[in-house]
Amino acid sequence: MSDNPSQAPKEWFCLRTQTKREHIAAAILDRLDAVEVFCPRVSQVKKTRNGKKRFVEAMFPGYIFAKFNYHAHSRQVVHSQGITQMVELGERRVIPEHIIRDLKASVPEGIIEAPDLSIEPGAEIEVVTGSLKGINGKVLAQLPAKNRIQVLLEFLGREITVEVNPDDILLARDND
Repeated sequence: MSDNPSQAPKEWFCLRTQTKREHIAAAILDRLDAVEVFCPRVSQVKKTRNGKKRFVEAMFPGYIFAKFNYHAHSRQVVHSQGITQMVELGERRVIPEHIIRDLKASVPEGIIEAPDLSIEPGAEIEVVTGSLKGINGKVLAQLPAKNRIQVLLEFLGREITVEVNPDDILLARDND
């Protein structure tokens, strides 16, 4: 290894980002030739005012990973738009290469699609749209050929089985 700091190897670091700005900070750092960025994301279903929608968010909210030569590029990286600081544990800043490699292997496209748990058989759900809005029930089965869910509802004192669109239900515990 040379005494010249610009010849030092690139290493992985964890960077703290501004809230909900991980993707912006990652895109800006990605434009720098000397920096490799990894910002794993997760796609998940969440409740909205209009029912449920799929959102893509950072897997580690408020954090991204960047690989660069610390001595040559740390100032430029830390002062990039969207970055608030470099994460340090005492004197340790470097993330071991194998940790990032394993994380990248588990998120091959950089994004994990979380399943919609409200459509799993046995899930306790609430209907959130349509004429059955507000009624709680239990998912009996997925009907993939019809893109429908078979649900058992208690309606007017008796149990009935109905088919609903997966977008019309949420997990009952998500309604807090």
